[in-house]
Amino acid sequence: MPVPNPISRKTGRPSNNDSRSKSSSAVRRYWLSVVSSRACLVVSRPRRGLYVRIGGCSGCVATKDFPHCCEFKVRTSVCDPEGVSELAFEGLDQLRLRRSAKWKAFAPDVIPAWVAEMDFAMAPPIAQALHAAIDRSDTGYAWPQAVGDALAVFGATRWGWLLDPADVIPVADVLTGVGHTLIAVTEPGEAVVINSPVYPPFFTTVVNVAHRTVIDVPLIWNGARHGLDLEGLAREFARPEVTAYLMCTPQNPTGQVFSKADLECVAELASQHGVLVVADEIHAPMAYPGVEFWPYLAVSADRPAVSVISASKAWNIAGLKCAQIVTNNADLTARLRQRIPQEVQHGAGHLGALAAVVAYTEGQPWLDSLVAHLSSQAELLSELLAMHLPLIRFERPMASYLAWFDCRAMDLGQDPAVFFLEHARVALNSGPTFGPSGTGFVRLNFATSPEILTEIITRMGTALR
Repeated sequence: MPVPNPISRKTGRPSNNDSRSKSSSAVRRYWLSVVSSRACLVVSRPRRGLYVRIGGCSGCVATKDFPHCCEFKVRTSVCDPEGVSELAFEGLDQLRLRRSAKWKAFAPDVIPAWVAEMDFAMAPPIAQALHAAIDRSDTGYAWPQAVGDALAVFGATRWGWLLDPADVIPVADVLTGVGHTLIAVTEPGEAVVINSPVYPPFFTTVVNVAHRTVIDVPLIWNGARHGLDLEGLAREFARPEVTAYLMCTPQNPTGQVFSKADLECVAELASQHGVLVVADEIHAPMAYPGVEFWPYLAVSADRPAVSVISASKAWNIAGLKCAQIVTNNADLTARLRQRIPQEVQHGAGHLGALAAVVAYTEGQPWLDSLVAHLSSQAELLSELLAMHLPLIRFERPMASYLAWFDCRAMDLGQDPAVFFLEHARVALNSGPTFGPSGTGFVRLNFATSPEILTEIITRMGTALR
């Protein structure tokens, strides 16, 4: 028997008929039980003095009176003093031994600052789990239930997001999850809204994988940062062929985190027009200290929607292949399980699943050290640009490690990445690949050491003299 579609195709409002009929209080009681029963796995945020220890630094206490960690200028960290998690930097010689795409795509004299890979040593709990798996020849097929359970614990402790593991579908990666979700919830001839500038595979996934039409509602610039064009979304959602909205939150390449009010407005517009929101939240774990990130499904709790998330960016384990499709509606979950091919639903790698479980349950101290460092790097980047590249307009991110540079004042053509690769020997992402509004822009990855970031910006500045 066909699974009822929880999204009405322009003929009515999204259905909230969840066959489980759980009240929010029952769900909350359930997850309080889960969290308490797995207390050994849950890492809560400490509320006492903040301590940071980062590779190369002997360790120092960061307080209101002494906000700087000596060598690397880390302003704050939320690591527990009793269980410090070290973020270890690697130098260029070590990094060039890697065989990943970031370090193999260009000549050895080029510093790669393009693809979203980080230059840090793997989080120790994950490395230990992977070594242990290899030692016991544990390289079979993934067991998906453990991933859903772990993500639920992480969502509850990190954001207060009470998701049900039964609504988690592991897949190989976020783009696979996005593409097959769009195929499952839309029909041929329908259209998907996106917001440029945006991660380039959004365009190709919608068109070449899902075989749907892209409708672009570009982000708007308010003089300080980019944001959603809510009026534009309302206008395009009203079109009869628009049935899905693919949203990137936190946003790539700008690093912006949308406010709860904006997300609530998106949810209301989507509900009014029968549009399903699919939120790519892969960068969500890396929201900076003081920045409030809201999972879209937590905001749209009573409206069916989809999140696709992964530990791959925050813990630098993309090559291990494990992402998660998550819904907030049992009927929508059933529809996805019915329509997404079984080979896709079983595509997550076993080592990726093991790593994801450890990241979500034991990796928060390391993650907190990472996020503190990335926030410090963003500040250092602002200082370096003022010194070496004052004509670049830099929008300070609120999450993750991607910087969106407006280079138009320097008259470097439509794609300044070409100039910087040739003359500075620095590899950046080309702005035009992020959509028409990316002309004259580049994207830079600053998930590296302060020394390497300084070398990158110094090279770029020298190339312009």
